Amino acid sequence: MLYQPTLTRFSWSTLLLLLLSLGLGLSSCNLDDDDDEDPLGDWEQIKSGFPGVGRNAAVSFTIDNITYVGLGFDEDGERLSDFWAYNPELGYWDNLGRLSTDSNARFPGSGRNGAVAFALNGKGYVGLGDNDQDYQADFYEYNPGTRSWRKLADFPGGARRGAVAFVIGDKAYVGTGYNDNYLVDFWSYNATSDTWEPVRDFGGSKREAATAVVFNGKAYVGFGNNNGIAQKNLYVFDPQQNSWTEIESLDDDDEDQENLEARISASAFVLGNRIFFFGGSTGGYYQGDIWAYDPALDTWTEHTALTDDCGSARATTIAFAHNGVGYVTTGTGGAGRFDDLWVFSPDVEQVDCD
Repeated sequence: MLYQPTLTRFSWSTLLLLLLSLGLGLSSCNLDDDDDEDPLGDWEQIKSGFPGVGRNAAVSFTIDNITYVGLGFDEDGERLSDFWAYNPELGYWDNLGRLSTDSNARFPGSGRNGAVAFALNGKGYVGLGDNDQDYQADFYEYNPGTRSWRKLADFPGGARRGAVAFVIGDKAYVGTGYNDNYLVDFWSYNATSDTWEPVRDFGGSKREAATAVVFNGKAYVGFGNNNGIAQKNLYVFDPQQNSWTEIESLDDDDEDQENLEARISASAFVLGNRIFFFGGSTGGYYQGDIWAYDPALDTWTEHTALTDDCGSARATTIAFAHNGVGYVTTGTGGAGRFDDLWVFSPDVEQVDCD
């Protein structure tokens, strides 16, 4: 009679512990499920895609919300010299040379791929690259007010392809690249005097086909190709200190971005307080993923990729931002050279593509 109550109390206690353990396990599973939710981001194809021939390794610059896209090479390997202006508000493209009888409206240099371009003080600048015969050192200025080009002094760092360019304040910066050797030097450009001067060499290893973007008065430069090896690192250039600092969070052991691979010829744009890195190529295959880096939090977040149901993975694309969304056009992938145009909205779910 005394034994039975003891057994009953023991059984209920054991059962309660088991139920609690099971409940905690279920809660844990639910949290993991939340972590595995699909990433945010919606890609929408703009029906009026890039009107020029499909191409990769083109360049772009933006002046007064108009983005100018040109150069590159096509499916047959022909180096191109045409330029197009895109108005995202109107969804309209304009060929720079088509509406003018003045030959100055056409890019005066040779067709080329792997050039650089930037906008500074209301004008566009284009130079360097590979015209399939030689690496180039020439530079040109485009005036949108007169729709004309003029030749500038050659780049003193020497001919090259696959360099990067960015603008901070009243100066432009050009560096890295390839001229049968991988390069690490950087130069600043003063548009008023049309002069160049060397600045601190890039903080990482030498490379070509890197990615550069400016955020909050500093440049973020990384990824790229060094002796055939795709790079996975990112450095910040501070023009006030003339210094480079590596972003340590870009680490293979970090679970938040363990799927973010080294890559060549990625592109980037800024939306709000985040930098978005898109696409590229790794080990002979193309990437369609897109990652957001938050400099304030030093965190990486994966968003919806431009692959499978929507679009195609690609490298050497043109990317730019306007009115809170990102744009991606041209590039190369498994299907060849692209002439499509995509808009990326980062904080909504993907809508099914047609």
